[in-house]
Amino acid sequence: MMPSQVFISYSSKDRTIANMVCALLEARGHRCWIAPRDIVPGTSWGEAIIDGLKSSTVFVLVFSSHANTSPQILREVERAVHLGLPIIPFRIEDVVPERSLEYFMSVPHWLDALSPPVEDHIARLGDVVAMLVDGPKTDYLPGKPRGVKRLSWNNGLVRALAGGAGLALLLLAAWLGGLAPPGSAIGWIAPLLALAIPAGVIGSGQVRLWAARGVQAALLALLLAAGGLYGWASSSYVVAGENGAPLVRGTTCTPDAKLVFESECPDLPSDALADAAYDPAALWTAPSIGRVKLTLGGAWAAIAAAAALLVSGWLGGPRRLKQED
Repeated sequence: MMPSQVFISYSSKDRTIANMVCALLEARGHRCWIAPRDIVPGTSWGEAIIDGLKSSTVFVLVFSSHANTSPQILREVERAVHLGLPIIPFRIEDVVPERSLEYFMSVPHWLDALSPPVEDHIARLGDVVAMLVDGPKTDYLPGKPRGVKRLSWNNGLVRALAGGAGLALLLLAAWLGGLAPPGSAIGWIAPLLALAIPAGVIGSGQVRLWAARGVQAALLALLLAAGGLYGWASSSYVVAGENGAPLVRGTTCTPDAKLVFESECPDLPSDALADAAYDPAALWTAPSIGRVKLTLGGAWAAIAAAAALLVSGWLGGPRRLKQED
């Protein structure tokens, strides 16, 4: 097995971030030693730690309030100093080292990862590790995964596009199921919006705007309002045509319809459509039908856009990494 390059020291309560550091460093081609993964069952813990340190060339400390008070981490840092390993404190909390660690952490390669997304800070950590392992004039090229391994849920664009694809499938199913505005191109355009909007938001670097709580609340309100408007317009103005096919009726009767159905205009009986050969324009004016179609199409587009922006903010933004108690 190839020797470890990076020893990752961390408190068990920071396991989430430590495992992410390990995964992203190894994706760049740096073999990592991390407990308990690299401790062979039946091996003494202390012996395994020493062997891991001796086989490593860089020591990364995931530094937090938990690590600050851990006797085990202090011992690991002391041994790393004894073995002459470069130490990189990767600080994930704004805490000052205890006196026992302060001496060992007075090093040039101090990295703060206090602001999201943590992936950006880990990428910078990978650059520092590459410099220490290969030298400042390195020809290091990150190892590039192939196929589906190139896709990582840590990538905001991947998360947003996955959410957009799910939303697009829902909108497509609604269109095919007859829930979208009948006879309108917005039925098939809406799934495209669900795919394009998340990609555009992430690509433009504006995800923080759409991830803000106030903006998310406004989008949710817009989604509910558009859904309510669409539901009302659909139940009021979408009627059954020939063979049950949905048709959009208008809000104003034509002069001919007024002569026949004066007291019932514009809510004409269903047999009126059959008598008019299922031609809504023979019963309701074209402008009034157009206004209803515009209302339905606009509400459906607003639903798709608001939902896509919500997905962009929810999935594309920085993730909060839950620490273990």
